[in-house]
Amino acid sequence: MIRMYSEKDDKEKLLRLIEKMGIEEEIGDIDEVMTNSKHFLLYEQDGIRGFSFSSSYLNHEESIAQISLYVEPKYRLKGIGSELYKEMEKLISETKSDVLCTYMSVESENPVEFAKKMGFEKWWGFRELVYRGGAIPKPDIEFIKYDDRFFDQFVKVVQDSYYDLRKKNDIKPYRSSEEMVKKYQLNNNVYITLHNEQIVASVTTSKGEVDNLMVAPSYQGKGYGRKALHFGMNKLLEEGFEEIRLCFVEGNEYAEKLYTSSGFKPLHNTQVYRKFL
Repeated sequence: MIRMYSEKDDKEKLLRLIEKMGIEEEIGDIDEVMTNSKHFLLYEQDGIRGFSFSSSYLNHEESIAQISLYVEPKYRLKGIGSELYKEMEKLISETKSDVLCTYMSVESENPVEFAKKMGFEKWWGFRELVYRGGAIPKPDIEFIKYDDRFFDQFVKVVQDSYYDLRKKNDIKPYRSSEEMVKKYQLNNNVYITLHNEQIVASVTTSKGEVDNLMVAPSYQGKGYGRKALHFGMNKLLEEGFEEIRLCFVEGNEYAEKLYTSSGFKPLHNTQVYRKFL
């Protein structure tokens, strides 16, 4: 039977299932998931055997609904995932979204075939890497904490640095708006290095993660990306983090070479599939 999630009756049972499946890290804080979810469905058959939740967002050009779906391993390939998905798609269709997407961990069983069966096509992908080594030589340039007097410059660097990659993967908008930069690029510890008061490179650190590593186009290919990465890594190690994680979009060969040559190892590979509604 498929039914709506009830925090009062289902939270503890759902948490036990999540722990049993070993997906606590992937799911994160269940209360936060519930806050951000438009719909949350359970499949019950002598206990909770599967669940699915959805969220939605606007990227200034499209309304995108995202669905996450999980089935207890020994109950997979029995149609539970298909039933959950079909019911969730019905609910999502009422929201008038333009695109429906789902994130598939390559480590999961048969994710690609299931996505294709439900009418999805590959959109883009990203890889998560982890570093578990010690401190590395400090870069020979100075990094300072971002200040709002650099905002206009920072926005342009974001737009110029990510445009080609976003366009290649059809991730809209291809040029991030000022609002998007404020929300996603300036919400943690951002550090920049300058040349004649112009931003050369930037790196963000947050809770054991290196993020938003970028170099202004006119300074690319001169080693600033590596220096920014090493600065961020050492910053996190000094703060006591024993492992450092980062993600990069598939197809960014320069980033992959930089990270692996700096000691990062593969951790997760996630594929994003979509279908137009």
